[in-house]
Amino acid sequence: MAMLTKPVRELYSNIRGELIRLHYRRLLISQLFTSPDTNELLNNAAVRFFTTLKWDLLDTITVAISRLTDPPTTRGFNNASMQQLIRNLDSGAFPDLVKSLNAIHAELKSEAVRIINWRNKWSGHRDFDVVEGRVPLPAISLVEVDKALGLIGKFLNEFEVVFQDIPKEINLYDNPELAKELDEMERLKIFPPIPYEDRIFLPDNGNTVIELVRKALLS
Repeated sequence: MAMLTKPVRELYSNIRGELIRLHYRRLLISQLFTSPDTNELLNNAAVRFFTTLKWDLLDTITVAISRLTDPPTTRGFNNASMQQLIRNLDSGAFPDLVKSLNAIHAELKSEAVRIINWRNKWSGHRDFDVVEGRVPLPAISLVEVDKALGLIGKFLNEFEVVFQDIPKEINLYDNPELAKELDEMERLKIFPPIPYEDRIFLPDNGNTVIELVRKALLS
């Protein structure tokens, strides 16, 4: 753990956890709301609930993506953002990594323009002109969401290639006091690079909900 400070590890862990949660929410949208047959099933069961769930999932995703693209500081407050991670790296020791991370972040900002606009004018703040109908509601697409999530994963993978932790064999019987330290090391470890979009989640997902609704309607 010597190569990175604890604050940088905490920030990495937060961004990684955020991305995993975003992929889970995106999976729910895909499972629940992209099939006409499933839409009909859920609408027959509880149209208001599932409509609310769909928009809440989308709002949560857009707000979280936008937060991750925030600058390191806003009005004097430090943000747990991707640029904050870059700022806390030693650019003298890791110039190529910093350059690569900045390039990915710039691409993300470009690809996520409409997502950020959705947050600024609707999900994170309410634009009065939109509410009054003088300007249209901002538009986004799931294609843009997928592109943004892919770039955040690419950003983390670039970081993980350089800093991933190599597992160490430690005999706790020789030093029981290491147990707490090992727990902390596990919590803050840098994982090997993975395609985050290919993660396998637990079975409590949209398909589980669909089966429960189908059985309830048939009973």
